Amino acid sequence: MLIRRLLSDSYRPLVRPLSTLPALRQQRQQQNATEFPLRTIPKLATFYSANPVHEHRVNRLESLLRRYVKLPTVSATQQQEQRPAWISFDEYALLGGGSRLKPIQYQELLSLLNKLHAIDPQLVNDEIKVEVAQYFKKTKIQSVQNSVKSLDEFGRSTAIGRRKTSVAKVQVVRGTGQILVNNRQLNDYFVKLKDRESIMYPLQVVDSVGKYNIFATTSGGGPTGQAEAIMLAIAKSLITFNPLLKPRLRKAGVITRDYRHVERKKPGKKKARKMPTWVKR
Repeated sequence: MLIRRLLSDSYRPLVRPLSTLPALRQQRQQQNATEFPLRTIPKLATFYSANPVHEHRVNRLESLLRRYVKLPTVSATQQQEQRPAWISFDEYALLGGGSRLKPIQYQELLSLLNKLHAIDPQLVNDEIKVEVAQYFKKTKIQSVQNSVKSLDEFGRSTAIGRRKTSVAKVQVVRGTGQILVNNRQLNDYFVKLKDRESIMYPLQVVDSVGKYNIFATTSGGGPTGQAEAIMLAIAKSLITFNPLLKPRLRKAGVITRDYRHVERKKPGKKKARKMPTWVKR
């Protein structure tokens, strides 16, 4: 009888009161948290796609379209007339994934923007305007306003010029015509007359010889490359003093960088294009 009672007690199911279940659940969660730490959640829901940033932007535009799909749109002719200039492929690449962006993805973005812009302007709300305004192309007036430079607190204009492998940084201030290159006089640093003339050429174009002090630091390349780099930087600095001088300097060709470089040597050739002498025997 005693053995039967012991066996029945050992096989009796374990029954816990309901009041202890929340405490047991919390204890189990704490054990799981210590054994299995929480994983990092990506910031974007499209993290695992080929181009997460572009897909995130497309998802936002598509959600707007689904939300306002029942709004009336303007006619096709009005869409063509009122269609704004969207940002270019290269400009959007800075926002939408860089080298991961493909042309077909850019076309997909443009189609969504055109559909949103086709909604009747009287019914467009601020949410749509703010989202679409990110993709407008900057006008010429905006780009000019952003590119206009000003003088510093000492009245100096600073600019950088490049030519071949030479780089020059120039500071121009109103003065008596003193010119220093790497803390040396112009005639001492540039021995050739041709190099000195190229540096003075922008000042001659605007009739400002002897009206500005110029302090230049240059490195890389040879004397001719350094002189033409300084010439470009001086022309840029003069525009900061008076933006109306830009047409004259552009016509003289001193504010456009000369991109010509020495052509590299090719494999199997003696120089860039010179072939070795062909011998029959």
